Amino acid sequence: MRWMRMLGCCLTVMTLAACGSDGAGGKQGRLALRDGQSLDLAQECGVDLPQCPQGLGCIAIKLEGKTQARCVNEATLCTELVSCSGGTECAVLTSYPGQVVCSGKCTGSDCDNSVSNQP
Repeated sequence: MRWMRMLGCCLTVMTLAACGSDGAGGKQGRLALRDGQSLDLAQECGVDLPQCPQGLGCIAIKLEGKTQARCVNEATLCTELVSCSGGTECAVLTSYPGQVVCSGKCTGSDCDNSVSNQP
């Protein structure tokens, strides 16, 4: 009898977990530099590096699987420097360094699988 109760609990938990997943398979937008933009001249930044000049913020940007923290203008970061794929929107997470991510449901072939949904 006890094992049936445990089995019932396990099935309930699995059902609730499945309800939380979306139909897109956990896909997220891909971050990319806009045409003609580069991070080559942007100063590197981070915990053990010099602070960014006034007016610039230290933002971690993941491009092509590689994360780099650079001093950029946060006000124009999403409108002029980077873009997101699949109908997602650029967002900056508050931390140090800040992190730029693509937010929203990604549709189409230009999406990445979410890390939390990988085995």
